[in-house]
Amino acid sequence: MNFTTIILNILLVSVSIKEYRIINTTKDSPEIKLNNSPYYQQSTDTIKPNNNFNLLIKGTKNYDLILTTVQKEDYDVAKQIKTAQVIDKTIIPSQVNLTEGCYTVTTGAKTIENCLTHDEQLISLSYLGYIKNLNSCVVYENWFESTMSNLLINLEDGSTSYISGDELIFSPNLNFIYSYAHDGIDFDGISLHQIIDKKAYPILITDYDIEEKYKFKFSSFGKVYWDSDSTFLASHEKEYYKFKIQDKQITHRNEFEENIIHSENNKFIIKVDKLKDGSIRYTSWNKPNTTKDRPNLVLYNGELEKQNKYGSGFDYRFENGEYLYIIEHNIETTSAKRLMFRLYKNSEQKLYTSLTDLKKVKKKK
Repeated sequence: MNFTTIILNILLVSVSIKEYRIINTTKDSPEIKLNNSPYYQQSTDTIKPNNNFNLLIKGTKNYDLILTTVQKEDYDVAKQIKTAQVIDKTIIPSQVNLTEGCYTVTTGAKTIENCLTHDEQLISLSYLGYIKNLNSCVVYENWFESTMSNLLINLEDGSTSYISGDELIFSPNLNFIYSYAHDGIDFDGISLHQIIDKKAYPILITDYDIEEKYKFKFSSFGKVYWDSDSTFLASHEKEYYKFKIQDKQITHRNEFEENIIHSENNKFIIKVDKLKDGSIRYTSWNKPNTTKDRPNLVLYNGELEKQNKYGSGFDYRFENGEYLYIIEHNIETTSAKRLMFRLYKNSEQKLYTSLTDLKKVKKKK
C-alpha cells in the first residue's frame, strides 16, 4: 500500500468531514498556491505608535487598521455579543460533489475539479460548509510546510478567492472576514479580508517580516470578537486590544503635512506629498476621477535625488515591484519639460510624458 493510499484510508474514517489529498487537473481549476497570488502582496509601511499606544497598520487597497488597547470590560462585552452561524456545515449544495478521489463544484459558469494524485504538497482538503448570504461554499486546504487557507467558491459565477488562516470569523454584515493560524512557516498570525461582489480581497496578512516591521506580535492573537461591522477585539494574556478598520482616505489626510507637486495630463492626476514622518508619498488618480475620489495608486517611501538636466531640479522616485515611477521637477526651465513623468518596468522605459503644474496654474489665477 503506497503513501497516498494510506493517507486516503485514514481520511475516509471521518464521517462528519470529508478530506482528500488533491492537485489541480483541469484548466478550470482554481490556482492553489496562495503565495503566488497577487492578493498576498501588501504594503507594510508604518507610523510609530505614540505613548497611548495607537498603532497605524498599513493594509492593502482600501483600508488600514488602527490598533489600540482597551479595558477587559470592553473585551468581555464584545465576547458576549451573539453572532449568527454564517457557515452551515450541514448543507452541501447540489453543485458540490465529493467522491473518494475528487471533488467538483459545478456552477452556471464552469466546473471546478480537483482530484487525488501523488502530490506531496497538499495534505488534505475538507468541505467546511455553505454560506447562504454569499451563495458560496468553502473548502479548507491543509498544505505541507505552507500556509493553511480557505477556498471561497461563488456558486453563481464560479469565481474563487483564498482566505488565509484557519477558522473564519465574519463581521456582522459579512463585509469583512478575520482568520488566524499558527503554522510556524509562511503565515503565523492573522489575516483580514474584505468581501466585494462575493469575493474575498485581503486587507492584511501578517507574517514574521510584518511583526518585525511593526515591533508587535500579531501571532499572539487567536479568536476575536466583532463588536461592530468595522471593529473587533482580541486578547493576549492580560492585555486587550481593539482593531478598527479605517478607510485609507482618512489615513491619507491624517498623515499629510505639505504638498510638493500637484500635476495632471489628459489621463491622470499626480500628487507628491511630504508626510508628518518626513517621508514622501506618491498618489495618482485616473481621469475622469478627481482628487475627491479614492486614489488609484498610492506609493510610500519615495526617494529624492538632485539633478541638473535642464538647470537645477529634483527627481522623486517611487518603486512598486517591477515598476519605477519618476517625477522630474526641473525648477529652472520654462519649457514643457519643467514637470515630467517617467514610468519604467524592469528598467525599460514605458512612458515619458509632460505634466501640467497645477500649483503654478493656481498661482496665476
